Amino acid sequence: MNSKTATKEALLSTAIALFIEHGFEHVTINQICKEVEVTKTAFYYYFKSKDELISDYFSTANLISNDDLLSILSATDYAMQVLKIMEIYTRHTVRAGMQMTKEFYRVNLRDEIIPLAPEKSSLGSIIKTLIVHAQGAGQIKNTSPAEELHDSLCYLSNGVCLIWAMGNGNFDVLEESRNRFKNLLMIDSE
Repeated sequence: MNSKTATKEALLSTAIALFIEHGFEHVTINQICKEVEVTKTAFYYYFKSKDELISDYFSTANLISNDDLLSILSATDYAMQVLKIMEIYTRHTVRAGMQMTKEFYRVNLRDEIIPLAPEKSSLGSIIKTLIVHAQGAGQIKNTSPAEELHDSLCYLSNGVCLIWAMGNGNFDVLEESRNRFKNLLMIDSE
């Protein structure tokens, strides 16, 4: 990893840790820079604002890990692979915590950005292909086109995570997401 990438990642991971520990509003750019031992100029080279740190943390590039890939590949059928891919976003949201998720939605509402937009889904083509295979194998009984199902999964994921954040986490968001995904796709319960 080159030093520019390392610096950007250090700024991001440090900022997120500080946001989780102290709250987004209570952390300054100066604190982040001090922790990483970089200048404010260096911070602004990589990020325009604290809000951009939030957006970057939730970007699809930061969502998937090796463990996630192994989990997807170990799924027993195509439908379960679709569910595991869609659950990555939800798990990332849970790891971020309630306050970070609220900040994320605040930033996206202000900037009029759909958080998990279907057209920006980095795994969209894979999900659509898996849906087609799962439909062919009878694992997904909803016969709507794969693209429509993928788009609906993205919107559903956004909705469940937003309701979870607005309700201060008063339900198991992972279980709720999985149940809603299964209902949409018409997957038999295990």
